[in-house]
Amino acid sequence: MLNEEYLIAQDCPVCISNDKKLIFKDLVHTCNVLKKAGTLISNEDATSNIYRCNKCGHKYLSPVIKNKYLNFYYEVAGSEYYDTIKDNPHDRIPSDTKKMADFIEENCKGSKSVLEIGSGMGYLLQQLKIKGFNCTGVDPSAFASDFARKEFGLEVFTTILDSNTFKNRKFDIVILCDVVEHIYEINKLISLIKAYLNSDGNIVILTGNSDSIYAKVCAKKWLYFFSWEHISFFNKKSISQLFKNHGLKLQYFKAQQHSGSIWHNSKVFLFTLKSIIANKLGFRNHLFFYMSFDHLITIGKNVQQT
Repeated sequence: MLNEEYLIAQDCPVCISNDKKLIFKDLVHTCNVLKKAGTLISNEDATSNIYRCNKCGHKYLSPVIKNKYLNFYYEVAGSEYYDTIKDNPHDRIPSDTKKMADFIEENCKGSKSVLEIGSGMGYLLQQLKIKGFNCTGVDPSAFASDFARKEFGLEVFTTILDSNTFKNRKFDIVILCDVVEHIYEINKLISLIKAYLNSDGNIVILTGNSDSIYAKVCAKKWLYFFSWEHISFFNKKSISQLFKNHGLKLQYFKAQQHSGSIWHNSKVFLFTLKSIIANKLGFRNHLFFYMSFDHLITIGKNVQQT
């Protein structure tokens, strides 16, 4: 039974259709988000399902935690990710950060101003700043945004982006790395971004790829499904639909690993295959499987209306 005090059912967040197919039932999350968000229910008392939209192919979680509790979690309690690194903040894979900055420089030629939504500790913005971009960030975490300001001298605002965050400012590039999967009202966010985007600007998105072979192999135990933070699971079809909703052209799309080398991802993939076999034979009970070759990177170009 849905706990209506804390949770809300959602239809497809991309095309708003309620024509859906149940993919995975009664998912029990493994994270502590419910507690940190101030709810009085446990993961075991709040199971969710994964659905696939029959219209646009998007996969999504339902029910999800209500926005007021999630906003408290992100702004006040702080994402569970920061609990793991707050005693020793550092860029865990600087080579990936540089690679991402190189990608943006190569694929968004002529751009100067950058806004990163969910800028975190500021590592990507710092790399772009070194390349000569004018960099701005927004992040709801006081810990992360304060680190970015003090460590790198970046212009980062501690907030959730809204229509009043910036006055009379537009940007050539808006970046969302590991962000869109967290957003309940994704169309509202993209509309807001467009208001801040120059007429020929680009939206760069990195997120999980729910149509990746690895995600399909992991099935219900794909790690991406195991945090309440993740409520939206994109693929090429649904990200294309999202761009189309807002007059954005799919300029670039590539399936890739989230982080680490091809060799590292290959080892994770092989370990996952062994773990799946162990689970089936009853030797182990892995609750989830780590990420490997299961992300996508895409660019939506703002199409100037004539």
